[in-house]
Amino acid sequence: MEQFIGKQRMILAAGGLVTLSLVLAHYFSPVSRRLAAGEDVKLVLLNRERPMLFVYHPFSRTVNAIRMPGKAARGGSAYQRAGEVLKLFPEDGSAPRNGGLADTGSPENPAYIEAETSELDSFEDLIGNWRARPERLLRLGRYLCELKRSEASNLSAYEMTLLALELIRLKASDLIKEDFEKTPAREAFAAESGPGPLPGGAAQAPAAARLEILNASGKKDLAGSVTRYLRKRGFDVINFGTYGSVERQTKIVNCSDSIEAARLVRDALGLGGLEIYSKADRRGIVQVRVILGSDFEETGGLK
Repeated sequence: MEQFIGKQRMILAAGGLVTLSLVLAHYFSPVSRRLAAGEDVKLVLLNRERPMLFVYHPFSRTVNAIRMPGKAARGGSAYQRAGEVLKLFPEDGSAPRNGGLADTGSPENPAYIEAETSELDSFEDLIGNWRARPERLLRLGRYLCELKRSEASNLSAYEMTLLALELIRLKASDLIKEDFEKTPAREAFAAESGPGPLPGGAAQAPAAARLEILNASGKKDLAGSVTRYLRKRGFDVINFGTYGSVERQTKIVNCSDSIEAARLVRDALGLGGLEIYSKADRRGIVQVRVILGSDFEETGGLK
């Protein structure tokens, strides 16, 4: 009987130690704190070609995969090179100031992975196909173990597990592939790096703008199609669905104090002549609401 009680105590003690370890890992992990707060998580992928920046948006469950310029990660340790990449993307989405990241003046702690190639195709294949082929999760597990064994990342095993659990919830359509040359941060980088042409044409999405797309046209899956279209162009669509009634005219409603994001959405949809309504909603999180009427294809459409 005493031996049985002793074994129980040992099991309880081991369980307590494991629980305490997980609690401490969660408490001291920058990644877990950002995920818990619904804040963006940035991961720099360093490779022999061009570095990539992955920005995961927990609220909308989307990932921006941005191919960065090669000279953004020149020389130094992996930690230093990852920090140089992050300097191009301030925490608030505005242009970098004083060569640094945030208004506080303290550099962000860069999370990075060193890899031979960009791994983008493998990542896209994983999130798009693992449900049909679950064995790919085993491949992911082996890859993460190899990263830790070779010390090719400064993420802890706990943080890798957290990110893996978040990312396998995504679909292929949640991955937004971009090139740095076509993002708003390019202008600030060009000012520091020297003269060079800036891309023109398509409207660029402000990093912090949050959109809602509602289908009031009566046409099947129109909100989903527009959502995919806008996400591919860098807009953060956090919700889409069906409007309460069928409407003839398309409306764009600005729900924030600034109308700039609504104008960019209007331009991206080819609705340049459409009036923008303003209805401030400080308690909500949506900044621009698009109500797709039955006239949508005639006035704008997906180009």
